[in-house]
Amino acid sequence: MKLPNHETREYSGVVLERMKHLPPGGKMGDLPEHLQHASFIRTGEKKTGGPNMRLIRLEEHKPSLTVTAYIFNKFVHPKQDRYVTPREAAVLQDFPIDYEFKGTLGQIHKQIGNAVPVGLAKELAKEVAKYFERLNLGGKIKIASYFTGAGGLDLGFEQASDNIVEFETCFTSDIEKWAEATIKHNRPEWNFHREDITELCPSTVIRAVGKAPDVIIGGPPCQPFSVAGKQKATNDPLGVLYRDYIRHVDALKPEIVVMENVYGLAQVKSANMIEEIYKSFHDIGYDVTHRELMAADYGVPQKRRRLFFVAAKNLHYFQYPQPTHCETENLLGLPLYRGAGEAILALPEPSIRD
Repeated sequence: MKLPNHETREYSGVVLERMKHLPPGGKMGDLPEHLQHASFIRTGEKKTGGPNMRLIRLEEHKPSLTVTAYIFNKFVHPKQDRYVTPREAAVLQDFPIDYEFKGTLGQIHKQIGNAVPVGLAKELAKEVAKYFERLNLGGKIKIASYFTGAGGLDLGFEQASDNIVEFETCFTSDIEKWAEATIKHNRPEWNFHREDITELCPSTVIRAVGKAPDVIIGGPPCQPFSVAGKQKATNDPLGVLYRDYIRHVDALKPEIVVMENVYGLAQVKSANMIEEIYKSFHDIGYDVTHRELMAADYGVPQKRRRLFFVAAKNLHYFQYPQPTHCETENLLGLPLYRGAGEAILALPEPSIRD
């Protein structure tokens, strides 16, 4: 069985030697010093510099660390001496194995690394479905999606439909051509529009959906808030796109809104982002709540934290999902976290890239 985005290459030299010496869970610092990358080794009296060259072998029975857009020269296969393929990284994000990412290799990496884990999105979406059920609303619930990227959040909603609530994504949008190619290939019925949100008119969304959407979902660009970055926050033009997102919410008046971001947003020192987001929603008539959720708590084979804001007109009918998995044996009888290796080893062998 040949899977899309599932190619590797043959490694040699010091790269291969590093992998051969890397035990399960092992990192660059666990290697013999002569195999450690020069950028990793701290120098001088204060031991400055490094560790820029990060490396870790995945473990069979433990979740991976956070998958990022630059993970593919970091995570080593749990048993083989090679880096993970894009398909294997996508499995760590809980994407369906036949979901094909389009674009250059770098663009594919970004789509996978920046996505919301599908399993996490599904559990949150189940609670959105319960919200509508508590309102005695059912049938087709129409969704408009912004900053769609590869569609992780959207796939979660797609999988959360039940016999009462059927989520239907009627509009998706992103500024990137590769996101457009990926969505149109996998879910042409999602009605993708490639446009800058600052120029996107809410009337375009209404025409695509056929009415104002019942749900708006999206993750405004998170890089300005990431703890892995410089946390420029609202000093970065990308850091204020959430305001355009809320502008669309104000114009379209959906019943409920989900806004996703990195957990580092709450740690930004240059601005009280949580307070500002709450005020922005309150000013347009919505109550709002937020919570940090860990993907591994919901059966995703990855320790990834994401921050979710949920705004609604009847917020007391919404509650965040309870964990379905646990890191250790527990009194609730929850299954243990899914291991990264368990997920990856279920895949067939990748093809070899020239």
